[in-house]
Amino acid sequence: MSAILQGREAVTARGSSRLGAIEVPVRRLHIELTNRCNFSCEFCPDRVMRRPRGSMPLSMVESLLTQAGRERLARQVHFHIMGEPLLYPDLAEAVLVARRNAMEAWVTTNGSLLTPRLLLELEQAGLSHLTISLQTPDAPSFELRGSRLLPFEVYRERLIGAVRAFLSHGAGMSLSICFLANPLRRFLAPDAPDMRVGETGRALRAHMRDWVEAIFLGTGFEGQIPALLARVKKAGILKESRIRISQCLDFQVRILGNWAGHFERPITPARLGYCHGLSENFGVLWNGDYVICCADYDGKTVMANFSETPLRTYLGLPAVQEIVRGFQRYRVVHPHCRECLGGRRLDISLFRQVGSIIYFKIYRRLLDVGEDTQEVA
Repeated sequence: MSAILQGREAVTARGSSRLGAIEVPVRRLHIELTNRCNFSCEFCPDRVMRRPRGSMPLSMVESLLTQAGRERLARQVHFHIMGEPLLYPDLAEAVLVARRNAMEAWVTTNGSLLTPRLLLELEQAGLSHLTISLQTPDAPSFELRGSRLLPFEVYRERLIGAVRAFLSHGAGMSLSICFLANPLRRFLAPDAPDMRVGETGRALRAHMRDWVEAIFLGTGFEGQIPALLARVKKAGILKESRIRISQCLDFQVRILGNWAGHFERPITPARLGYCHGLSENFGVLWNGDYVICCADYDGKTVMANFSETPLRTYLGLPAVQEIVRGFQRYRVVHPHCRECLGGRRLDISLFRQVGSIIYFKIYRRLLDVGEDTQEVA
């Protein structure tokens, strides 16, 4: 680390410190345990990802988390960038290592491999939060997942069984079931697949009602169903939100992004905008490559590898610091970021650029979004 950068590192009143332009600990360190997946979702870039498939050695996971914990570089470890983390055989051990190093451990899964036993193992290992990306809550929409060997009814019953088991003994861990919505389709996801993902609040709420009844009917919680359905009525598609179902279970609404097809056509690049990559999160791919945000699925922003560059040194690299300072001035520096925040036409590009500033700097603060999404009680 340069002497200039070391001189700028100072502890703040909140117990954080500054590493140049970056306040540490950052909120999330994303670690990609594997980029292999048993699904091929039409709305996910897995099918267009060009980098090799592989899995991170457990020894690298341990080294990463030990560094991050010792130097207080991240508050949470999210075991996900691409791939299905439940395919990683040492997932529970990775969770244990994160907790030993005083960081919360979060896992996002498509849920297809989830069983009551595995859920209990993760809970006992100290997992803080599990997100099930249900995304496609009925048989027609499930066709978007590209899982030919797993019928929707089997998938549905597997999830219901795991969630019921969790509700019967869950303690110390929270569980989210995530639904997709696609408002403002023209600007947010103009290339979204033949839309079987909800574009209206009515469709979204109908799916949530179905899942509330499927999970709770015939259980000791059945009497709570009317109250839970009343909460579901508050769900809408114009904002990401979290609907509290029980003390440890919630439904989340996530907005569908044009993740899979965005980079496949010519783009009018962004020059202004904002992103919280690096200032709130950064990632490490399965082979140790650093990426500046959790959405870089193909490693377009790689500037260093963990095997040669420690975490703190990476965050202090001049090129990394320049990206962060650019966003602080609402300037988009990295070529990949310019494409990410741009659009295929000038009007869409301008909408996305201005929208990124409004969303990250105004909208989220006004709604007091918190760690991930606004909560609806």
